[in-house]
Amino acid sequence: MSALSARPGASAAQLKKDTISPLGLAALAIGITSPAMGLFALWGTMEVSTGPVTPLVFLSAMVVTLPTGISYAVLNSRCPSTGAASTWLWCSVSPTVGFMAGLWMTTYFFMATVSSPVLFAMFFADFLKTIHAPLSHVAALSLGVVISSIPVALLSLQGAEASVKTTMRLMFLESCVVLALSGTILFTKAGEVGGITLVPFNPLSATHGFVGFWSATVVGVLGFCGFDVVSTAAEEANAPRTHLPRAIFITLLGMGLFWAINAWVFTLGLPLDRVIAYTEAGMPAVTAVAERYWGLGSLTIDIVAFTGVTAVYLSCVQGSSRIIFSLSRQGLLPSVLSQLVGERRVPRNSVLLVLLSAVLFDLITLGILRNGLETFNWWAFGLVFFATLTFIAVNFSNAVYFFRFVRGDFNVLTNLVVPVVGVLVNAYLLYAAFFVALWSSNLPIGRSIVIACVGILAIQILSVIYMRVRSAELFEQSLLISP
Repeated sequence: MSALSARPGASAAQLKKDTISPLGLAALAIGITSPAMGLFALWGTMEVSTGPVTPLVFLSAMVVTLPTGISYAVLNSRCPSTGAASTWLWCSVSPTVGFMAGLWMTTYFFMATVSSPVLFAMFFADFLKTIHAPLSHVAALSLGVVISSIPVALLSLQGAEASVKTTMRLMFLESCVVLALSGTILFTKAGEVGGITLVPFNPLSATHGFVGFWSATVVGVLGFCGFDVVSTAAEEANAPRTHLPRAIFITLLGMGLFWAINAWVFTLGLPLDRVIAYTEAGMPAVTAVAERYWGLGSLTIDIVAFTGVTAVYLSCVQGSSRIIFSLSRQGLLPSVLSQLVGERRVPRNSVLLVLLSAVLFDLITLGILRNGLETFNWWAFGLVFFATLTFIAVNFSNAVYFFRFVRGDFNVLTNLVVPVVGVLVNAYLLYAAFFVALWSSNLPIGRSIVIACVGILAIQILSVIYMRVRSAELFEQSLLISP
C-alpha cells in the first residue's frame, strides 16, 4: 500500500500541501477534543450517569481509546491519506469495505459538527437568560446555532491555515480559564476541613453500578472522538508521516490527564444534587460551579464556551469537509463536492454542504426535543456509535495491512496485540454502551438514538451495495497516499 499512487487526474484535485505545521496539527486535534468543552459539556452528564467518579471515567475513556490511537499512528506513519480509514480499508481489505468505512467516518465527523453549534447555543441561551433577554429558551437556542455558524463559515472558507491558527489561539485561551477556575476551587476547598479528598478516584463512589459507569464512559469516549481529525489533514500537513503520529499521542495522553485532574477539582467543588439539578434543567453544570466560586465572573465561562465551541466547530468542519472531498474525488459522491477554489485550494462546496446541513439538522432537532442538552446528547451519542465502527475498522486495517503488504516490518505488539485489543474494546463498548446501557437508560432519547443509528447503518450498507453494482469501475481505482 505504501507504493500506491494517485489515480489519473487526481493531481488536479489535490489540496494545498505544507499548509499545516506540526504545532498546527496538534492544535487541530486538541481543538476538536477541546480542553474546556470536554469538561463543560461532558462532566455534568457523566456525573449524573455514574456519580462523583468522573476522573475515573475520563481515564477509562482514554484507555479505551489508546489502542485505536496507536493503530492510527502506525498507519499514518506508513501511508497518510486524507481519506484515512476509507483509504486504508480500501487498499488493505477491499474497495467495498473502504467505501463503507468512508461513510462511517463521514457520518461520525458530520454528527460531531452538528453537535458543536448546539453546545454553543446552550451557553448562549444561558447568557441571554442572565441578561434577561425577552426570548423563549428554544428561540435562544436556535439563534445561538445560527450565530455560532457565521464565524466558522467565514474562517473555514479561507482555508486550513486560517482555521488552524484561530483554533490555536482559542485553545490557549480556554485552557487558561479552566486552570484558573480549578485553582480557585482548590484554594477555597483547602480552607475547609476535608475539603480536598481523593474520593472521586474511588470506584466505590459510583452510584449507578456497572451500567451507569459504561453510560458515562460512552460520554467520556465522546470527549476523545475527533483526535483522528489530523489524519484527514494528511495532504495539507508538513511531513505527515512524522508529525501525524506525534499529534495523536500528544492529544490522547495530554487531554486524558488534563480532563481527569480538572474533573476531580470540579467534583470537589459542587455537590452531586446540584449537578443533577442543573443537568436535568438542560444546562451545563459547570455554570453552577463558576457561579459558586466566581459570582458574576461566571459569565467568563459563557464567553470561553463561545470561543471553545468555535474551535471545536472549526476542527469538525475541517475534518468533515475533507472526508467528503476525498470520497467525491474518488467519484463515490457528487463531483461538485471535490471542486477546489482559490490559491488555498479550499473545497468550498464540501464546506458549505457541511455547515448548512449542520444548521438545518440542529434547528429540526431543537424543534422536536425543545431541549438543548437532549439535542446535544442525541447527536453526541450517535457520533460515538459511528466513531466506534470507524475505530474498529482502523484497528482491523492495521493488522491486515502489515500482514499483507509489509510482513517484514510486522510487529506482534503494535500490529497484532494492539489492534486486536482495539477491536475487542470498541466492539464491547458498542454493545455495552448502546445495546445495553443506552437502550435501558432513563434518558427519554436513549432508544431513539439506537434505532436511528442502526437505521442509518442499514441505509449505508444498501447504498454501498447499490454503488458496487451500478458503478463497479469506481472500485478499481488507486488512491492518493501523501509523501
